[in-house]
Amino acid sequence: MKASHRLRDLLQLQLASDSYAVLHLPFVLDTLSKEDLQPSAHTQKWIARVNSLIHSKDPGAKWSGLCLAFQTAVYSKAVMLECAQSWVAAAMSLLVNQPAPTTKSAIRLLRLIFSNAIDVPEFQRQICLPHVPKFGNALIAIAEKEANTEVKIVVLDTLAHIVSLYPSLCRPLHAALSNTALRHLNGSSPNPTPDAMVEACSRLYCVLPLTGGKVGATGLWRKSLDDTIAFAWGALIQLRSTYPDQAYAKAAPLAEDPIIGIPLALDRLRAGVQVISDLLRATASRPVLISIGPLVRLCLALFQCETHEKTDPMVDPVVRSLEDAVVPALSMLACGMLVPLAQTCRHHLTPHLPALLSHLTYHLEQPQSPVRSVRLLRTAQSILENGLQLHDKTLSSRLARATMPLLTVILSERTQVDVENEQGVAHGRSKKGKKRARGYEGDEVFKVGRKIICPTPEEGDLLLVSVDVLENLLLRAQVNPPVHSIASRLLLSIYASLPQLPPAMLSSDLSLHPRLYSKLQLVCAHLAIGTTSTMSKALGIVLSVSGGTLGEINGISAPTEIDLLLHPRVPPLVRSLPHVEMLSLFRAEESQEESDTRTNVGLGVVPDESDIAELLAPTVNVLPRETLAEVAEATRNASRPQVQAQKYAAMQVDVAPPAAPSAVVAKVAEPSIPSALAVPAMPPAAASTLENFHVPPSSLPPPPDPLPSSTAASGPRSTTIPAPPTTPTAPPPMPTEEEADDDDDEPMPTIDMGSDSDSE
Repeated sequence: MKASHRLRDLLQLQLASDSYAVLHLPFVLDTLSKEDLQPSAHTQKWIARVNSLIHSKDPGAKWSGLCLAFQTAVYSKAVMLECAQSWVAAAMSLLVNQPAPTTKSAIRLLRLIFSNAIDVPEFQRQICLPHVPKFGNALIAIAEKEANTEVKIVVLDTLAHIVSLYPSLCRPLHAALSNTALRHLNGSSPNPTPDAMVEACSRLYCVLPLTGGKVGATGLWRKSLDDTIAFAWGALIQLRSTYPDQAYAKAAPLAEDPIIGIPLALDRLRAGVQVISDLLRATASRPVLISIGPLVRLCLALFQCETHEKTDPMVDPVVRSLEDAVVPALSMLACGMLVPLAQTCRHHLTPHLPALLSHLTYHLEQPQSPVRSVRLLRTAQSILENGLQLHDKTLSSRLARATMPLLTVILSERTQVDVENEQGVAHGRSKKGKKRARGYEGDEVFKVGRKIICPTPEEGDLLLVSVDVLENLLLRAQVNPPVHSIASRLLLSIYASLPQLPPAMLSSDLSLHPRLYSKLQLVCAHLAIGTTSTMSKALGIVLSVSGGTLGEINGISAPTEIDLLLHPRVPPLVRSLPHVEMLSLFRAEESQEESDTRTNVGLGVVPDESDIAELLAPTVNVLPRETLAEVAEATRNASRPQVQAQKYAAMQVDVAPPAAPSAVVAKVAEPSIPSALAVPAMPPAAASTLENFHVPPSSLPPPPDPLPSSTAASGPRSTTIPAPPTTPTAPPPMPTEEEADDDDDEPMPTIDMGSDSDSE
């Protein structure tokens, strides 16, 4: 359908009468487009119909006419300039004594007209200059008399917008505008002021310094900031009246009921923090001086408010309980103030970084809800991003240790069956003597309804922000090597296990899984790059998990960086060697300090086969290397002719058939048994194999009971020689390692099978 035909059909059908215009207004607004308002034969008819609706006596028709005029002004600037004079006059008369929808529509239309053609000087001279002050006065009157909160918010937002566009025209209204804004910033009790109202009043109050011009705006802004800081301190002192602190001034007793006074002071403090945040985000025509010291002291005072301080027996317990109830909200207010402060001051906040991050880390170490943890982490992230590099290793490591437990929810937890099995093995109990456990290993596979890891959006945001904080700490701050290794391994473990986790199991928001995976991919790739001369050991794992290729994330091409590692542009000898703490350490290289750090954070490792075998094997004592050499020597002597004197007595035993090397089990006696050793007659090759075979401690069974020394076994291949009695504390002398080595080098004697000893 052509645009002119669509406009004609709308005029003939949907806008044929006032009642039809009200009924079909949503359809008309959705159908109308910019092409429909191009100059045509139906444009003037459209303008005439809109004017007739605005001047109608029906309130619904007036409302529909104002909405159509607003949409027309949005799509066609030429039509707006043509009809601005009549529309402004009609809308100004509809600001008073009208229903709320009509008043809001008139305000929206006037705001659009006064701000959409600001680049036309003639329009400003004829329309804006005479009507903007009148419009401001009318809005102030509506804000004072109107009881509808939505209308008030629209009025305050429009005033802030108009003052920012025409500060000179609004200069005579400065006092009235200030009173209007401060009226809703002074707190309310027992019901607090709505957040939308506080934000709207704060925005209006923060644009008022612009009325002072280019020269006076700086002074007005600084005065507003100082007054707001003093106002916030006064509210905080009222909230800590029962806590004697040297940093606070002596608070005057509350004149009103504490049930009313405490919520009122909290609402005032919340309004003061919002104003400070908006003042720090406000624009200024010239550089201004920011009171960083007072702002930081106010933030630290909010962070230091605790409930476990000393109590005074003379304090009213009701007032104390009310003040304790608002303590959790104070740290959140400090976070709301620190984020714009860090974004505005940037590196000027560097001297205060240790104190601020110490308080943030302390609160993160305490049990917190996901909402509070997200606020604390975002504040720390803003400070780390906008400030200079943090050189305090202790503080950085402490913040990393406080952040890592928030990410462990993604990793699998030990089941109760695993815990009971580990405890049973540790205490040496057998599974046969225990009752069957009610839970079974792997029973979670048969559970139909699994719990979602992040059931709320706040918990999903907590994972994303935690990854960002760890990235900043590991890449831009100095962290202790054990903490750096644990954090790197934790991120790598989550990155490797995340593809195996269904998105629906992670969160009900299916977009959280790819977002978290992208963040982890980028962080792990940057950590795996290592230094300028050596790649990290984790780079192969990162590439294997990602299928060998890494996509572009946030405008950063990871394959380009990896290509530079594989094909460096600088000769390797020119570059310096990497630092040890920059290399990714694994469990095989885990030190005791790193193991303690992992335990304190609450992270475990999956036991491998050697660990399981070591736990399940009985405890035995392993003979030293000299004893093993002596056993090998006795084995060789057993295979020699009987004419030679044997050093140790050998008992006649049945030689088992040789088994596979992996299934060889050597039985070595403990040093505390008598010196009669049971040694089978083995060929030289078997003796050499036994000599070079090192038996792991976990595969040694208990030693066999020795036979009595008086037992004599007859046979042509063995001779029994009584051994002198020995004690467990005094084992027989063993040959030295040099003698054992000499015996190894000694050639084996040859036996002439054709000789006959009887003939001799």
